[in-house]
Amino acid sequence: MSVLNQLKDYRVVKVSLPLLDGKQLSLDGVAKTTTSPQFEVTFLPDQLNAELLNPEEFCMVTFDVAGENKSIKATVVSSAEEAKLLLEMVESFSYIQKRGYFRVDAELSVSYWIIDDEASTAKSVQTSVNISGGGLRLPVSEKIKAGTKLGLEIIIDSPQAAVVECTGEVVNSYETNGEKYVALSYVDMEDEDQDAIVAYCLAEQRKQLRLKVKVLAGSSS
Repeated sequence: MSVLNQLKDYRVVKVSLPLLDGKQLSLDGVAKTTTSPQFEVTFLPDQLNAELLNPEEFCMVTFDVAGENKSIKATVVSSAEEAKLLLEMVESFSYIQKRGYFRVDAELSVSYWIIDDEASTAKSVQTSVNISGGGLRLPVSEKIKAGTKLGLEIIIDSPQAAVVECTGEVVNSYETNGEKYVALSYVDMEDEDQDAIVAYCLAEQRKQLRLKVKVLAGSSS
């Protein structure tokens, strides 16, 4: 089944858009399939400036469906409307989530270091991460093999502030658009730290639902 079947109805997604200056713009939006392999993403007003986009590079669209994180690599077909992009899927990926935890893409302060490498120093993640109560997916600056244990510091800002310090084991390592990523499963995590992450993810889920209502209300006005 094509991943685009999951977008027959409007669904909240995270979109990473390539800019002409080489940077990436991360926006939340609502996606819906038009005519496969094309689909449209609608954003809140005044968030999108299509003139700044680099049409030669791919964008990435991610969303969560029933325990799986879906990622779509796509090209920009057009931006006929101020707050809407028409995209065309190039390929898609799926990552199975363990233990049924809800995943969200989040702008969190996260630092990591390789535990068994005495020369390793803490590196701060500068872009969004994908987080759940069972694990974490984040961009890294170097290739890290599966089975490697990383020390993590995750700063949670809501619904209650918390600093989570734990260990994560790399279960998958891959590269997309020249960027390296690892997927981690938490090990050696305190129950209260896991509770803080789960509470954060649920709060972010509620924000996404409110976003969907706002976007659909704006597009119909």
